[in-house]
Amino acid sequence: MISSTYIAGRGFIYHIDARAKLLFVLLMCLEIFLPFSTIGMYLIVACCIAIAWYGTGLKQALSPLKTILPLIIIMILFTPFTYIDSSAVIVVKGLTIATYDGLFHLNLLIARFTAITYLTTLFVWTTSMSDIMLTFRFYGLSYNGALIITLAFRFIPFIADSFHMISDAFSLRTLKDVENQKRSRLFDILPTISCVLVFALKSIPNLAMSLEHRGLGRGNKRSKYHTIHAKGTLFTHLFICVMIATTFYLVFSY
Repeated sequence: MISSTYIAGRGFIYHIDARAKLLFVLLMCLEIFLPFSTIGMYLIVACCIAIAWYGTGLKQALSPLKTILPLIIIMILFTPFTYIDSSAVIVVKGLTIATYDGLFHLNLLIARFTAITYLTTLFVWTTSMSDIMLTFRFYGLSYNGALIITLAFRFIPFIADSFHMISDAFSLRTLKDVENQKRSRLFDILPTISCVLVFALKSIPNLAMSLEHRGLGRGNKRSKYHTIHAKGTLFTHLFICVMIATTFYLVFSY
């Protein structure tokens, strides 16, 4: 699997040390679950979108929001079933659609979910897989553990690319029908997923062979020749990231 979540772009986010970026993401995700204002969470999302827009373009910056939009819609649909004992806010023909506590927790849940999604997505977009692996090794994770995490990051775009490739292959073998196009997409999703599953299973021997050629499983100590390159010292990057995270918490905590 040679797919990668890294997206080449521009901006200062690409020049920050990966170890400092990972610490910043962890601190911000931790702050979100502390007494933190929802305005601050949405500000984090807005900043991430602005950074991604400048670095990769608007379409790419909005792609995580499009991905999680179905989950947000499901959260909204389940709002009438949450906190039904609270004071009603939206009532339609005597039926309580939403309560005060329900809307409050819905807003909080959406803000947390969207903020965590953009923080983690921006990290994997702007950090190469080799730097991610070295970052985990720097924080004490074993080589096998770091390898499993980076393989998981590679597996997600690998499956997505395979799904689009198989979908395009199916579309070339069927006749175009405007009236039944939406219905055919619904019925073709199951065979497409089955083909993707078979394609992923067939890639296991190649992956195992590649790992074996790289010496996975050997008892001797592994060497490394990759290094993390960043503009400035690691202490400077860590200090700046910790200061930004602390400022966010002091301003938007309650």
